[in-house]
Amino acid sequence: MIKYEEYDCLLNLAKKRRTVRQFKPDAVPEGYIEKIIEVARWAPSGFHTQPWEFVVVKKKDVREAIIAALDRYAPPITNTDPGGDPSDAPQRSFRDAPVFIILLADWRAKAGLPGHPTEIDMRVNSIYSSSLASAFLYLHLAAASLGLTSQWYSATSRPEAEREIRSIIGIPEPMTIYDMMVLGYPAAPLKPKQVRELAGMVHYDDCGPQNFRTDEQVLADSRKTWEWCMSEHLRS
Repeated sequence: MIKYEEYDCLLNLAKKRRTVRQFKPDAVPEGYIEKIIEVARWAPSGFHTQPWEFVVVKKKDVREAIIAALDRYAPPITNTDPGGDPSDAPQRSFRDAPVFIILLADWRAKAGLPGHPTEIDMRVNSIYSSSLASAFLYLHLAAASLGLTSQWYSATSRPEAEREIRSIIGIPEPMTIYDMMVLGYPAAPLKPKQVRELAGMVHYDDCGPQNFRTDEQVLADSRKTWEWCMSEHLRS
């Protein structure tokens, strides 16, 4: 008899995981961060090179320095309604979250790839992108499993922002910022997530153009996802 308990748990966790942008300042319980990173370090990576390091930022002054750098060089996207009442704007944001986890790429690990490359090329970039994305997703799933919520703050890797954040937390030269996860408890109710139907995105064997979305359908879906995504961003 096939048991689906583990699958059901995984599916429910994937549905539960959400990117939020409004956080409470409540502390993350002791030991949770280590549990989250323990999951992430088991992520798959190209040739098992594990090209990652994790920087946990909990000190208020360090978080504030990073926030100031992001405000200067990579401010969060905002959704401002013309003529809207500023008093309706949420008061909480990623700035209130108690923990940031910065995922670093250690490019020296490329020596473990086939051919032991010494230079960074398209192949190395591709393998690193897939490997680090896996670890980053594991971070978010682990956080959701512990009742926490998180936010992707990918703009931390913008050159100007990264340069300043590197100096704030002392990132050595062989490493770069892949992404930053904002971690904490949500300060506002979560809206239902809108995803495309399964039947419309699964294709088998010898499929052709007729089996995929038309340009018009992609554009229409893009409008829907844009509107949903922007409704989740802060208003200011």
